[in-house]
Amino acid sequence: MFDVGADFSPDPVVTERHQGGPLFNRWAVILSAAVVLGLVAAVGFVAGADVTERRHDLGGWHTGVAHVGANVASIDYDGWVYGASDSVEAWIDRDGSWHESGWPSCLRVPRGSGRLVGDVPVRFAAHEVTVDDQTWRPIVAVDCRTNGSRAR
Repeated sequence: MFDVGADFSPDPVVTERHQGGPLFNRWAVILSAAVVLGLVAAVGFVAGADVTERRHDLGGWHTGVAHVGANVASIDYDGWVYGASDSVEAWIDRDGSWHESGWPSCLRVPRGSGRLVGDVPVRFAAHEVTVDDQTWRPIVAVDCRTNGSRAR
């Protein structure tokens, strides 16, 4: 009847998790990296647009004649006197390179000129600042390329 020596255990069930192979893993990593890079680019674009908007809240670039002295400058434009001393937030040199802060090279009175002041045509951007009902417009960026002839 029954074979006592017979093995009645069921066949073992083989369970394997499908890994997808190396090609699947590579594409998953590439896709994930692309999504992360896209998100970072989107955040950077929004942040950059916000900074640009704040830097040019008076309508962008203007052209004027800067009256310069020893690390001071004032520009009469649109019924206001815009000013800077010691440093501006950003400036572009004659070669088109951006500089974060410092004093623009085109606003320096030439050494040995015997003059303490001078007039220099430039492009500039400014903010409007109001504190306790006092308003002023500091220069935040200067473009030294071709002495302001790139006005828009």
